[in-house]
Amino acid sequence: MKKIPALILVLVGFVLGYMTSLGIYGVRFLSLQPLWFDQAALSDLMKGSLGSGEMVGSTYSTFDQIRTVLEEQYFSSGELDSGAMIDRALKGYVAALDDPYTVYMDNKENEWFQTTLKWETDFEWIWAYVAKKDNGVMIEEIVKGSPSFKAGLQPLDLIIAIDGTGVDNLDLNQAVEKIRGPKWSTVELTIIREKKEKAAQKDLMKIKVVRDSISIPSVSQKVIESAGKKIWYIAISIIWEETEKLFKESVSELKKQWVWWIILDLRGNWWGFLPIAVEISSHFVESDKVVVSTKYKAYPDEVYKSKGYGDFENFPVVVLVDGMTASAGEIIALALRENWWATIVWSTTFGKGSIQTMEELQWWASLKFTIGKRYSPTGTNVNGIGVKPDEEIIFDTEEYKKTQADNQLEKAKTILFKKIK
Repeated sequence: MKKIPALILVLVGFVLGYMTSLGIYGVRFLSLQPLWFDQAALSDLMKGSLGSGEMVGSTYSTFDQIRTVLEEQYFSSGELDSGAMIDRALKGYVAALDDPYTVYMDNKENEWFQTTLKWETDFEWIWAYVAKKDNGVMIEEIVKGSPSFKAGLQPLDLIIAIDGTGVDNLDLNQAVEKIRGPKWSTVELTIIREKKEKAAQKDLMKIKVVRDSISIPSVSQKVIESAGKKIWYIAISIIWEETEKLFKESVSELKKQWVWWIILDLRGNWWGFLPIAVEISSHFVESDKVVVSTKYKAYPDEVYKSKGYGDFENFPVVVLVDGMTASAGEIIALALRENWWATIVWSTTFGKGSIQTMEELQWWASLKFTIGKRYSPTGTNVNGIGVKPDEEIIFDTEEYKKTQADNQLEKAKTILFKKIK
């Protein structure tokens, strides 16, 4: 089996290509090969490919026995679809790990996923990225500023119905087709959301999303003058290949204005590349200081250190985060707090501290699975926990709607002035 090299991607699920500055409407799918199983291949799958050991061997022997009984005695044996049954069994086998980022994808789902990685298709009408689960379609990523973001969808929300129609009998492609639609039209998603503070409790809700195409710069910045001080405000929405280039351009512009105080806004920054997170951190963190480390079962552990660009090493910094800040955004926030005492403001972040890769399987299927975890400079893993802020302040949504006033940004300015004094 061909193995895809480990992708050092630190995102809630998996990175689905280049989103920034695009406004694509079309979705196309490649032709799909049929999933088939011959008798010898099925026997090999049961006896050798899936496991070893006396207990495992016995388990799969029982599995094979059930298949034989059904083929020989099941009344509608002519309707048996071994391929579909094995796919369902494999999905359940992997799902039993209870790891939302480890997923078995059948040939159709894998084809769609591989196409998406090449940016030949996307989910642009609501800008959320998904994986099929037995009981629904799970949202893995939300793009900041997107229709799904504005509607209030969140990562790990489980879609169980689209416009009132259940999705349990739909494959991923069929679910995507139902969610997509003309620009400005509305789709109603029925979701199940786990309460973070009480994982056993779930909320059932209906959320309407207006489909749209968007263009979002990964880096935006401005100079804010407050109380006679110039503050550089920079917001990073996505941490991908282009982000470091845009960040450096902003730094060059900033140096011309003699600004010495910084507010770094990582709110809604859901995913990104680990190496780019290290690059951005290197503008703040002293050379050779640890930014993040990774640990694996099957690969050597790695330590990523600051390259010490020296642009902002002595600057007072406040970092804005929220419950949608995850992955690469959490790497930067922790690196700045633990290495340069930056203050983190707002709420606890999402908590994505694991690393995924993919392996291609027989019959054009694939397995996306967790291969490692990442740790902050002091050795903290935030998976499922998140980064707790130094100062917590709830966003005043009503005031923002009325006056566009960002009370969290105002709080960040107050904290920054205290640092200056």
